[in-house]
Amino acid sequence: MMRFFLLLLAASCLLPAVSSAGEIVFLEDGRTIQAEKTEIIGDRVRIEKPAETIELPRSAVLSIHRVTPPTASPNVPPPAEVYGDLTQQMTDKVRREIKEGLGGSGAR
Repeated sequence: MMRFFLLLLAASCLLPAVSSAGEIVFLEDGRTIQAEKTEIIGDRVRIEKPAETIELPRSAVLSIHRVTPPTASPNVPPPAEVYGDLTQQMTDKVRREIKEGLGGSGAR
């Protein structure tokens, strides 16, 4: 339960970066603008940002790309299932090596 909470907390830290821009506007001069929404009106492009709305000539805009937030693959098992009892296996291996006299001397 604690792992789920920590994962949720970590994911929520990423949300403002992802949700703050629904589109990226690439301008002819090389600059980019992160926008919540864009709208083409005739020969102008309206770019809506959280604090302001900008209108530019359509000729100043190279391209507009929608930002899609990353999603986790539902087919990837959690790490605990991937590694299973690896810790126990390593512990058993170290104990065997110590018992056989290989663990302390470093010789193999």
